[in-house]
Parts: sequence; C-alpha cells; structure tokens
Amino acid sequence: MNMDKIRAIIDKDRDSLIGTIRELVAVPSVGGEAPQPGAPFGPGPKAALDKFVEIGARHGFRTWAFEDQVGIAELGDESLPEMIAVLAHVDVVPAGDGWSCDPWRGMIKDGLLYGRGVADDKGPAISAMFAMKALREAGVRLKRRVRLIVGTNEELGSRAIDRYVTSGQELPVAGFTPDAEYPLINGEKGSITPKCRAPFAPDGGDVQVLSIDAGVASNAVPSKAVAVLKVAPAAEARLSRVVEEFAAPRDAKLTCEKSASGEYTLTMDGLAFHGSRPQYGSNAAANLVKVLRLLGVGGEQGAFLEKIDALVGTQTRGENLGVMLYDDVSGFTSLCWGLLRSEGDKIMFTLNYRFPVTFGRDPVCAKFVEVLRGHGFEVEAGSGSHPLYMPEDSDLVKKLMKVYRDETGDCESKPMSIGGGTYAKEMPNMLAFGNQFPGENTHIHEVDERWSIEHIMKNTKIMAAAIAALAGVEE
Repeated sequence: MNMDKIRAIIDKDRDSLIGTIRELVAVPSVGGEAPQPGAPFGPGPKAALDKFVEIGARHGFRTWAFEDQVGIAELGDESLPEMIAVLAHVDVVPAGDGWSCDPWRGMIKDGLLYGRGVADDKGPAISAMFAMKALREAGVRLKRRVRLIVGTNEELGSRAIDRYVTSGQELPVAGFTPDAEYPLINGEKGSITPKCRAPFAPDGGDVQVLSIDAGVASNAVPSKAVAVLKVAPAAEARLSRVVEEFAAPRDAKLTCEKSASGEYTLTMDGLAFHGSRPQYGSNAAANLVKVLRLLGVGGEQGAFLEKIDALVGTQTRGENLGVMLYDDVSGFTSLCWGLLRSEGDKIMFTLNYRFPVTFGRDPVCAKFVEVLRGHGFEVEAGSGSHPLYMPEDSDLVKKLMKVYRDETGDCESKPMSIGGGTYAKEMPNMLAFGNQFPGENTHIHEVDERWSIEHIMKNTKIMAAAIAALAGVEE
C-alpha cells in the first residue's frame, strides 16, 4: 500500500474536508428535546443524521439510516464477509454562553476551526469519511468492508448505538472510535449519572430562593449558575456584605442585580470543563451554593444547601460522600456536579460519577446509589456503564499503536486510561483512537471548542492507515 499516495489525496481534499466539517457543524444537534415521529432523540440529532447520510452518498459511499437513530457509510465489496468499523457521533452538548464566535458557523481563525462539534465528534466523523475516500481513490483493495457508523445519542446515554447492537445488526470484527485522544485509549472508567431530588420549599424567612438554575449538561462542569431571591429589607445589608466580601475562587465571578419588582438575581460565572476532569473547571453551581449558605437561607432550602455543600461542594473525587476509589491503571474516581435546578418545592441535581477500570460496574454503582439515598435524596439512576480495559499486549492495541508511531514518529507516548466514556464500550474489540494529539486542547464541552486544521489533516492520514491496518490489504 502506497501511503504517500494516500496522504497526497488527503492533502488535495483539504478544502473539501474542512468545508464538509463546517457543513455538518452548521446543523445544531443538541440532544435532550422531546422525541418526535421519525426523530427519537429530537429534531436536532435527526437533522444531523440526515445530513451525514446525504454527505456520505454525495461522496460515493453506500449509505443508509437505521431506525432514524444511526447513520452508516460503507466502503468495500459487499460480498466480503467481515467488516471493521469506525464509530462516531453527530449529537453534541449544548453550546452554552460566552463564545467568541457563532458556535454553529464553523469559523476559521489562526489555523483553527471553531464550533460545537468540530472535535466532539462531527469533525472526526467527517475526517474518517475522507480517510475512507482516500483509500478508495488510491485503489487500495481491502480484505474487509469498512463501516463508518454514527450515533445520535452519545452525549446522553448512547441509546442509539445500543439499539443498533441489541437489534442484531452486523457487528465489526474490530474497530476504533476517534472520540478521545492519541496515542490510544486502552482503558475507560465506568460511570453512572443519577438524577437526584430533595425538598426545597421556602420557609418564609428573610432570604428565600425563588428559583435556581445551573448547568447545561450532566457531564460538564457548569459555567453559570443563577438564583433569584426574595430578600426582606432587614436582610438587604447582609446580602450586600456577602456579595462584596465573597472571595471568588479561581475563574469565578459573582454579580448581583435588583429588579424593578424588588427581587434579587445572583449570577455566578465559572469555568466549564468536561465531566471526566471536573478538577480543571470552576463549578458555578457549587460556588453559588456557598454564597446562598452565607446568606442564611433557612427551612428545607437551607437544609439542602448545607447538605449538598458538605457532601459534594467543590470536591471532584467523592471524598465526603465516601465513594472515592483508586487503582494504579486509571487513578481516582471523578465526581462532576453538572446540573442544579429548582422544580417547584423540590430541587434537582445530577452527579456524574466515574470509577476506575478495575472495579466492577454493578457493585460500585449500587453502592453509589445507596449512599445518595442514605442521605435522604430521591434518586433516579440507570444501570451505568461498564469500565473498559484492554492490555497493552493485545492485538488491537499493538496494531493501532504501530499505526500511530509510524505516522507521527512519536515512539514515547504510551496507551492510557481516561475518565471519559466512548462508543468503544458499545461493541467488542473496539478502542478509542484519536482525535486529540498529546499536548493539544480542543476544549470539548467548553466554550470556543476548536480543532487545528493541521491536526485535522494529520488525523485523517492516521485514520486512513488505521483503517487499512484493521481491514487488511490485498497486495
């Protein structure tokens, strides 16, 4: 196989590749909206699915959609009995506030492509498609078919790919998902994200919370939290003092405004970060709770604020909850308090809990739910996800690491474990491979998500080599 020829084709397609990523990014595909006929995860993800299928057909692939949930673009002789797969997703987390550009326009500035989904995971999906296109145009004869399979619910539970798998669709013999980091992810923590509720009725005291709202996704550190307060005249001086004296932590800012009707709005700005690494963010919900406690909110509201601050607060490993775990392969647990929202006389919050790869899902998740219920919270929780771990001497790890080293010259970086969960858990013999390079920060799940165009091109070439390595080539 002539990799120089394949690389040259990818270089020739540069403008088309970047333009196609921008085309897909321009479809706002945030999940979480109510299902509609023909759109089980809402109209946004379905529109992105339709656009993906259209793009794949336009570039000469066999394309189809499975139950309006999964898109497929296939390469190779249909008579070949085996198939490898590249798994990606076209749903995205909400854009949130604070962008320096339109998150749906795909702005290019200083060699970077900006937009929600450019790196997670629309850009990598299109990068994989152009890698397949280059192999076809180079005349590479593959021993196995190649499927690019995209889901529409990865950010909110992976139900689309789960449906694909459990309905008996053809599964690959091997594959990868470009939804993490290079050189290779051979371990992914398990996780569970319960939705919890507690009583939150006001008690008629001199400071009452009329509403509170923080966060846009359960798997991201909230960058903004807003509370609307009813403050008695006798407590206004206390409010002014607390706001003035509050020592805002790193990357946090507190503001207070009084409306014409006399209500006060407290706004806490923080720093969003992916839920697998909450220690690098500044949690606006946790910081706002600390302010509300200083104001002396009473009754059920005060009891909840005191409890959640003591049990969770700004901690990111679950120490005070008693659920912190550790192993030598993947490190400590992570705990991300993602959402906080008042619902009448109750309050709802989510905790995204990720645990090390050598621990079993069922006992860990059961214990976590038991702990939360033991503290008096109502808990809605699914089964959670299993951890994934593949040893370094396994065939798939060795093949993908060889591709990475051959294409980059980096022989120092080693396979690693991450807190994030990917589609690699959804199918057998699958690992996360790319797309972020060592030392790079694409700011996924944050404002101003971006991806270096140079790295997009480099990633596409690596994926072409990886697809060929897993599919096998007729010489």
